[in-house]
Amino acid sequence: MLYIKNQPLKEEFDGHANCFIETGHNKALLIDFNYVQEPVTGNFPFAIIGPLKLLKESIFNHWGKLAFRWIYWNLLLKGIPIPFVSRNMSTTGKNINN
Repeated sequence: MLYIKNQPLKEEFDGHANCFIETGHNKALLIDFNYVQEPVTGNFPFAIIGPLKLLKESIFNHWGKLAFRWIYWNLLLKGIPIPFVSRNMSTTGKNINN
């Protein structure tokens, strides 16, 4: 958004990324990682309730992937931040020392 507004960029992005991986039969995996942390187990986006489980095949992750399609086209491409998801990787609710 700063680039679009022709403002100076901040060096704050840590490479945080999430990726859904379809595994078939209406199930998917969700991975969460950044430049220094390999994918971890745990819950996403909320520490205790998830509802998405990291590195676990589930129908909820498949539904999350389907919902993300709308989020991608209607929020991310317009530079609108996703609610509840930080640009920097939070370790809350995640098992960093797998």
